[in-house]
This record gives sequence, C-alpha cells and structure tokens, in this order.
Amino acid sequence: MSILEDRMRYPGGGNDEGGVSSQGQAGTGKDGDGGGPGGIGGSAKAKYSIPGILHFIQHEWARFEMERASWELEKAELAARIAFLQGERKGQENLKNDLVRRIKMLEYALKQERYGWGLLDR
Repeated sequence: MSILEDRMRYPGGGNDEGGVSSQGQAGTGKDGDGGGPGGIGGSAKAKYSIPGILHFIQHEWARFEMERASWELEKAELAARIAFLQGERKGQENLKNDLVRRIKMLEYALKQERYGWGLLDR
C-alpha cells in the first residue's frame, strides 16, 4: 500500500491544537495486539498536519510531473526513431524499385541483342 493510500484510508480528525490531527488505528495486528494496519504493535496513532499533508501532495505532484515529462521524452524519442526507420524503409524500397527496373532493362536489352544475332525465334 502506498503512503497516499495509507493516509487516505486513515485520515486524521481535526482539533484545535495548531492544526495537528490524530486518530487511533482501527483493527488488530498479526498477533491481535491492537496494532496498526501493518501489524506494527503498540498504540500507534497517525498524526497529520496541514503543512505535512500539503508537503506530501506537492512531493507526489512533483514526482508525477517528473514521470510524465520522462514518458513524454521517451514518446518523442520513439516517434523520432519511427520516423527515421520509416524513411530508411522508404529509401530501401526506392532502391529495390530502381534495381528491378534496371534488371528489366538489361533483360530487354539482352533479348534484343539475341534477336539481332538470330539466336531467338520471334
């Protein structure tokens, strides 16, 4: 479970002590010791403050933006590679077509030469 999911699942209730809020963790640990959601024993309490929550959200947003920028960069690199490879493929097709045309021309010239020497019947 991520930190954000953990904080969203167990939000703190507000009080008048400087914006600090706390709430006891419901549920029991692995041994029934009254621990938090991860089985950590004791009377663990989640304490959140508005500045702490804002800092977390800002941190997660910055991380998200970094990942998005990375994905966009990778997408642009792959698009450039695709364009390069498509251009290379088009060049190879043009070369193949030129060679096929040249082969046909040479076959035609050879056939005409053989007709001239009388080696082939018309």
